[in-house]
Amino acid sequence: MIDAAPHTSTYDPVSLPPAELGSGWDERLGAVEALGGQLSQAFEQLVEAVVGLQEQAQQQAAPVPQLAGGAEAALAAIGALNSRLVDLEQQFALERSCRDLERVSRMHPKERSVVFVATTYLGCNVKYAWLAFREHAKREGITAWLLPQNAEQERMARSLGEPCFPTRHADWSTEHLRAALSTAVVVTCDHLLNPNPYAAALLAGARHVQLWHGISIKEIGLRNLAPMRNMTPRFAKVLATTGPYTRLVGTAASAENEWRRWFSFERYAPIGYPRNDVLLREPTEADLLNVDTTMLDAARTARDAGKRVVLYAPTFRDVKRGTWIVDAGLERLAKQLDERGDLLIVNLHPVEQPMTPQLKEAVPTARFVAPRTDIYPLLQHTTELVTDYSSVMFDYLLLDRPIILFRPDHAEYTARSRTLYDDKLDVKPGPLVTSVNELLLALRNRAAESGAHARHRQELRDRLHDHHDDQSGERLSALLLEELGLALDAE
Repeated sequence: MIDAAPHTSTYDPVSLPPAELGSGWDERLGAVEALGGQLSQAFEQLVEAVVGLQEQAQQQAAPVPQLAGGAEAALAAIGALNSRLVDLEQQFALERSCRDLERVSRMHPKERSVVFVATTYLGCNVKYAWLAFREHAKREGITAWLLPQNAEQERMARSLGEPCFPTRHADWSTEHLRAALSTAVVVTCDHLLNPNPYAAALLAGARHVQLWHGISIKEIGLRNLAPMRNMTPRFAKVLATTGPYTRLVGTAASAENEWRRWFSFERYAPIGYPRNDVLLREPTEADLLNVDTTMLDAARTARDAGKRVVLYAPTFRDVKRGTWIVDAGLERLAKQLDERGDLLIVNLHPVEQPMTPQLKEAVPTARFVAPRTDIYPLLQHTTELVTDYSSVMFDYLLLDRPIILFRPDHAEYTARSRTLYDDKLDVKPGPLVTSVNELLLALRNRAAESGAHARHRQELRDRLHDHHDDQSGERLSALLLEELGLALDAE
């Protein structure tokens, strides 16, 4: 267990930025630069070889078809190798630029500005943190930027009249570059892997507040490791973004040790998740940005009519992407609920949402939430939740409504997708079922509404949430003002 002292940092040297690596970094850079020189030399030799082969091919006339064909094959192979070398040179140049921009960011003067880094969909903690902080920023003379993942997020931010970086880094002006380098605080709720390849380097000098995207029962971060034979540059980059953070935000003080298993951070703030505020109040117009309002209206109408609105929100699988849910009996579940006059709403994990069109055809009686949309305003209009390992179950505890754990492929999931860190479910918020027959029976008998399960939900809620109100966004805004003060005092 990592030391849980609230004001100490447990930095892993492999996660430290280049400026803190000392001479070891210089040696590695020298090796990479030597490789770059070798690549350039190899590229020049290949150019000479290509020219030579072209001349040879021109001299080899049609009467010798075998030789001509061999020359063409050689030219094709060298062309492919040439293309690969160009890619490697570009990658090397990008890595070197990011290394230098990191250094620039760490020495650049900071201003009263905060950057909120959007995830792949605008519907997580960053969205609600950004919306909650806007009015504070205007009153205090602070610039609150959104760093989008895509053009649609950029459009939504601009529709509110809020500062937003261009999605394409090629569209960044000098002012955008200066704004990023001047940022005092950056807010994320995931790994900082923005499509802009320069983003992390440009923000490296800011204080980093990590909200993450939910209470986990899966091993994540520094505990989500893989055998070295499966190591890739992408996986290594993900590990490198597990810290160090200046603050990590959670929902309960008692969970600090658990978070320190997974991430490297200085201080822990158990102030609650901003996204959960909308579970306990009516959504504002801004809250409805990127919400599937058609599904929201359908849920509200069904519930007002006294129907059951069942939300099925499973997490993703690393194997059998999308298809596992059909194998689990989704079609039968949807058909039976439809015959009873109830509404089944399926929200796939973003990783599996690209399968939504095919699943709609396979299971026409189910209603699927539009991909990459925000489900949090929808939750309060559902009557019960069916999930497996998703953190949404812990947010749903704040509504104190029935929860069923449906785990039809548990053995395969834990063997091939993710190791569980499951001790927080020593009491479960509802019945655990492993087949669609058991699930249908639990729904029909309203098993999740029993007194024992209600007590367990309340016990888990009290253990996992220190706050049961709609003020997490306000608490986070106060924390960001404090972080700004710390950043500017250090100048």
